[in-house]
Amino acid sequence: MARQPRIGDEVQQLKGLLAGLSLDTKLLRLEQVLRRKDWSEQPRAPAGQPNGGQWVGDGGGSGGTVDPDVLRLVRPQWAQMPVAEPAQSREDTRLDDGTRVLSIRIRAGRRDFDEQHTVTAPDGESRVFETLGATQTIRDGVSGEILGRSTFTANGVEPDATVQPAFLPAVPLALAAIRVLRTLELAGTLFATLSAQRGRYGTVLGTTAHEFRGAEDFEHMPAIWVGPLDQASLDAACPKTGEIQTQLDAVAAAVRQSGAYRTPQAVGTAIHVRMDRWAKAQDIENFKSELSILKNGKEGTYGQSGTSRLDQYHLPQPNVACVYDYKTGLRGLSWSDWVRYATRSKTYFPATQRIIVIQMRESR
Repeated sequence: MARQPRIGDEVQQLKGLLAGLSLDTKLLRLEQVLRRKDWSEQPRAPAGQPNGGQWVGDGGGSGGTVDPDVLRLVRPQWAQMPVAEPAQSREDTRLDDGTRVLSIRIRAGRRDFDEQHTVTAPDGESRVFETLGATQTIRDGVSGEILGRSTFTANGVEPDATVQPAFLPAVPLALAAIRVLRTLELAGTLFATLSAQRGRYGTVLGTTAHEFRGAEDFEHMPAIWVGPLDQASLDAACPKTGEIQTQLDAVAAAVRQSGAYRTPQAVGTAIHVRMDRWAKAQDIENFKSELSILKNGKEGTYGQSGTSRLDQYHLPQPNVACVYDYKTGLRGLSWSDWVRYATRSKTYFPATQRIIVIQMRESR
């Protein structure tokens, strides 16, 4: 009986995370680690070598070749690909906290996945995220067992009903909760790593979206999908995205061409002000701008301490919230930003089951 309170706390922690009501501090530490890294300057092994394209050590301890024993955990036998395959690229990233991310991308030919990312924590816990089109499969990094599979559709991230998650039926609820927590933690690590490596995110129209979906219990693996969305999928889920992108492009061009704003901060502020005016002028009930939300879910005032401000949000359906965040500088949307926006949106819109946080940039 002495352990029961701790088990209950773990379950409640997971419920809070899935509902958007808590934030794992490990992800904040990871974000700080990634901010210190300049991925564009990180040396790689030359093409043609067995480890070609992988991050390598620079003498400062931030990289290095892969220990074969660790590699067996990072890339077990079932996930191995021919090293010399010309239509694939490989990246092996080691974070300062000891986490490894091994990424394989297939550009052409017959394949089981477009991208495969294996994330291994310092304690050996590992998850593999395989994406083929809009479908993502999550596996245990050592056994290769499927933990979940989901597809991003216009109606949300839909779990594959034909896939029986490997661990949920076989272990007590509390242990399943812990494993799901680790899956979410490693998914967050992958999110932050990809964001750092891809710089300005590189998706069409300068837009990157990531979906957060709540869960009421742990009878099923929660739907988790990590990675950029293509434009068609994004428009289907959040139909106002194209209109907002067009307006952002026009506003940004006008602000920059005016020559009245001399610093990046001034440019960013001017763009936000003009986008806010445009949104408010539409006077649409389910489309709002510059909304400041307190931790308890109530609306605060602009600039009030303890609030998170949503640049714009749109509710295309009663249970769907599309949150838009404009970026005019080099820094992208971080994992902690994403979780915070999802958290506040969930408390402000309690009926929401799908929250899609979308980073917006100028497309030209």
